[in-house]
Amino acid sequence: MKCPKCGTENPAGKIVCRNCGTRLRVQPGSQAAVRWTDAELMSWVRADVRRLLIVSAMVIAGGIAIGLALR
Repeated sequence: MKCPKCGTENPAGKIVCRNCGTRLRVQPGSQAAVRWTDAELMSWVRADVRRLLIVSAMVIAGGIAIGLALR
């Protein structure tokens, strides 16, 4: 699939261009049909951000605990 913004050829099924990050739109009737709605994708992104924040908080808390223990 060719990116409409930069013209880079991307593999079928890609959601964003691997060169410029532009969202790729699938043409109706093409082989690479849209698998997920925007709402589903946003739900997954929110869940991933939540997990990232939790892990970051745990790493920071662990670092602080280790720092205090080594004093």
